[in-house]
Amino acid sequence: MKKAKNFLVMLLIAAVIAISYVPAWALEKGRIITPGDFFPEFSFPMTLANPDIEYLGIPQKFFGLVKADSSSLKEAKAELIVLEYLNKYCFSCQLQAPVMNQVFTMVDKDPQLKGRIKFLGIGAGNNQREVDSFRAEKKILFPIVPDPKFLAYEAIGDPGATPFTLFIRKTDSGHLVAHIKVGLTKDPEKILKEINDSLKADVNALLKQYKDPSPQQAKSQKLHLRYNEEELLKKAQEAMLNPKWKVLQVAKINLPDGEGIYVGDIQAGTQKAYLFAKLASRAPTCDICHATHFIFTFNEKGEIVNFLPLKVTKLNNLPWNEKEIEQMKQRLIGRSILQPVDFDLQVDTISSATVTAHLIVDSVNKAKSLYEGLKSKGYIK
Repeated sequence: MKKAKNFLVMLLIAAVIAISYVPAWALEKGRIITPGDFFPEFSFPMTLANPDIEYLGIPQKFFGLVKADSSSLKEAKAELIVLEYLNKYCFSCQLQAPVMNQVFTMVDKDPQLKGRIKFLGIGAGNNQREVDSFRAEKKILFPIVPDPKFLAYEAIGDPGATPFTLFIRKTDSGHLVAHIKVGLTKDPEKILKEINDSLKADVNALLKQYKDPSPQQAKSQKLHLRYNEEELLKKAQEAMLNPKWKVLQVAKINLPDGEGIYVGDIQAGTQKAYLFAKLASRAPTCDICHATHFIFTFNEKGEIVNFLPLKVTKLNNLPWNEKEIEQMKQRLIGRSILQPVDFDLQVDTISSATVTAHLIVDSVNKAKSLYEGLKSKGYIK
């Protein structure tokens, strides 16, 4: 009886952690965070070891004998937080890891900075196991928390690049972004200067600062797809083709939330039904990677029936071959968009294309709202 009770308590704690890992605030949809913005006060599950909790200055329950279930940046004791979004499979992140270690050591040895600056990493698209292995492999000196569903990454506008580093000032009104750095920096002195400049920056001037559009423009360029509307309509029809049925016509509609989706009338024998094709475009997770574009097709039950890549790449930005495309089809076809399945490195990954494969699975996992929108429009009963 006691064991069963303990098990239920553990399940309850796990549920609380899962719920707490949702951004409580986000920027306007689609806009990337820039200096002068307040950082979203999202919570993350408390998976850090005690030394990391002590380093960040996060309070613990019962004199440190029990960890809190979740925490947030507002609990960290620091005048400035150097927050780096990274990914275990991002080549630039791997190169920058020893550079950030040097900066961490330089700050730790400087009596004017030690204690005032804290470093924290967020593994965009990485689970706890991946974060732990990356930290061990690169001997990273500062804490890293996982962000397996890209929630913390999307809360700052899905910038389309890692490493993506924010220099965040603690103010009475919240955590204010003083500076951002996109991509690899090989010079630790340059990052140290950015830390000092961020500490000295005038808060009032930051609040009045014009929001820098360059990160947004860079992301938009990466997301550009060469197909026009007529060509995309043909691709959507192609994604619906199957020997088991005949595609009568295809049209693009807009759902209540503004999302566009292609609806196809199909006929199998005397039976008629609808198929739905969604164009998914995802900004890259690393600074030197290409964006991911593909179409996935599902039926009225929410079951995926096809996957059609438009632009999917792997290591060195090479396109996937037919074997890799077929592997992803086998992973996706038959899954339901109504029952999201967490990305499984052992099952879902494609060799040399782990990040792209994860973005594809994550996009499918977030497609449930499409189903609800189609129901509201009367296409699904």
